[in-house]
Amino acid sequence: MAAISTFLAVCVALATPWIINWLTNRPKKSKLVFVQTNVIDQSPDPNIFDFLDGTPLNIGRLVIRNDGRYIAENVEAYIDRIKYNGEFRANYIPMPLRWTHGELNKEGSTMRNIYPHQTVYLDIFDHVVDESYVGNTSVIFSVLSGRNVDDLSKMNIGRSELYIKLYQASGQVDEICILAEAVTGEPPQISIKT
Repeated sequence: MAAISTFLAVCVALATPWIINWLTNRPKKSKLVFVQTNVIDQSPDPNIFDFLDGTPLNIGRLVIRNDGRYIAENVEAYIDRIKYNGEFRANYIPMPLRWTHGELNKEGSTMRNIYPHQTVYLDIFDHVVDESYVGNTSVIFSVLSGRNVDDLSKMNIGRSELYIKLYQASGQVDEICILAEAVTGEPPQISIKT
């Protein structure tokens, strides 16, 4: 009986550090929930910003909440691909989107942490009615580079599907599809594809 007890004690002693290490280093997954989309009028007040002439500005956003117990660290969101008229945009490469409140002390406005139970906003598009800024297409994706390249930054008039991927430092990847309906001169209507 003593030999069995000794054997079990040795097994527990050898296995304990391995189990503790596994528990400590296992991936800590967040649980990102896509709550809703909205389009917000962010037009400047011409009484305050008279140099902008009150140019209309609407921003389309995706509302995201972390329902998990762990921080979603260094989250970057990309429009991975765009489908229009049943076909994926041929000359498109994945482009990072801007967070409404990015972490300027890290990698800028394309990266942020999302804490447990925190709600955050991901900018999807800017609707600007100013031909000198956007030309004949008034909807620009909220990307920081490639804004002067139509295939990378402009939304098509009509119905599009925007496939967005969110990458985390842990290696976790979440994906969502946003339906966008754009009409000339009006802010697009967006919704989460179910």
